[in-house]
Amino acid sequence: MNFKLRLLLLTCVWFSLSALLIGSLFFQQQATTEQRTLQGLHHELAAHMRDDNPLMEGTNYNPDALKSIFHTLMLLGPDFEIYFLDQQGNIRSHAAPEGKVQMGKVNLLPIQQFLADKPFPILGDDPRLPEQQKVFSVAPISQFGSVIGYLYVVIGSEKHSLLTAQESYGPILMVLIASLVLLVGFSIATYFMVKRTLLTPMETVTHRLRLQAKDNFRLQPNFMQQVPELQPITTQLYQMAQYIQQQFLQLQQQETFRHEMLMQLSHDLKTPLSSVLGYLETWQLQAEKPNPLIDTAHRNAQKLAEQLRQQLQLARDKQPEPAPHFESIELTDIIYETAESVAIDAQRKHLSLNLNIADIAPITGDKQLLSRLFSNLLENAIRHAPNNSSIELTVIQPNKNKQHNQVEINISNRIDQNAPSGSLGLGTNIIQSILMLHNSQLLTQKKHDVYQQSFNFRMSH
Repeated sequence: MNFKLRLLLLTCVWFSLSALLIGSLFFQQQATTEQRTLQGLHHELAAHMRDDNPLMEGTNYNPDALKSIFHTLMLLGPDFEIYFLDQQGNIRSHAAPEGKVQMGKVNLLPIQQFLADKPFPILGDDPRLPEQQKVFSVAPISQFGSVIGYLYVVIGSEKHSLLTAQESYGPILMVLIASLVLLVGFSIATYFMVKRTLLTPMETVTHRLRLQAKDNFRLQPNFMQQVPELQPITTQLYQMAQYIQQQFLQLQQQETFRHEMLMQLSHDLKTPLSSVLGYLETWQLQAEKPNPLIDTAHRNAQKLAEQLRQQLQLARDKQPEPAPHFESIELTDIIYETAESVAIDAQRKHLSLNLNIADIAPITGDKQLLSRLFSNLLENAIRHAPNNSSIELTVIQPNKNKQHNQVEINISNRIDQNAPSGSLGLGTNIIQSILMLHNSQLLTQKKHDVYQQSFNFRMSH
């Protein structure tokens, strides 16, 4: 889900929940205010009814007469329901039709709170609707200084509740529909505002950045003329493009200088290298039996001559270095040839180069790049290893029966703390670049004074 949809959905959900919460709080507060007003307005209603209509004489009263009085009062005030309670809250008389009263007893705690002048609203039981609590008015009935009962008046009759429920659905439904329309309209307006002032300019900036790669990373000055929210970003991007252009100019100057130096150096090396190759070939022809050292020197001289030829050709053509050529190659041959080329350096330090190479299948890779890779790794290992130590190079092929199998290579050597730093070969970044072209990565670990490097190659098919 993209940012546009998330923004629209978040706005709709947020405002819908906010509307429900605010509406609930509003209706709750409105109901509380209405109850407090009604109860405050009819606070002394029960007392007036008691004083104006003698309900009892002594401890004897006429239930039929009391019921008739209640009926008359309820006709005059249809929003009131009148009950006569005893000391325990039991209903002794009322004017409701038979079967309407669902409760035989009223909770006295709200009545005591009312008589103690607690803050309104105070909700009490409705004998006709046990599941509801309503405001009320109550007055004690006393004889000889003691309370013998209560005149209990429920404010908000059953008919009032029914009429209110019937009439309330229409306005509430209209309010909900109007709120929904307003929320959706606000969400859409917010979306188009954000799209016009932020999303569309961001798409424009992204499109220009995508095109700059095809235009040598050049940006037009009007690239910074964006909406205020994007100006800091576009300013930084434009400064970055200026820095890239500056680097391009420096690289062009360095490339020109490198080209001139390479042409001069290549011509200076070509003649003596040809002479060395000639002497080595003459030695091989005149020797009675092969000499491994002469064969290794001849092979390395041929490799150097081929690299020199390629560099001369590139310098003449002024073309970038060709892309890697991936093919099925024998990794074992490359490792053995590289080990022979560095054997003399290892002998100078009395190092033993141990090659533990399993019987592995061919891999897919560039032969020249891998040769440079192993040459650099072994040279670095020889340079940093202490005298009279060993260098371990292990090549294994785990899980031979699995498809897309890989070859794992591990190189480990001890570390001489006094070894010279730096390298005339490839740097670590270029090593990682060669491995990245082969879908691999160099992993380095240092355990005590042992330096371990590992990487892998994928098999060819």
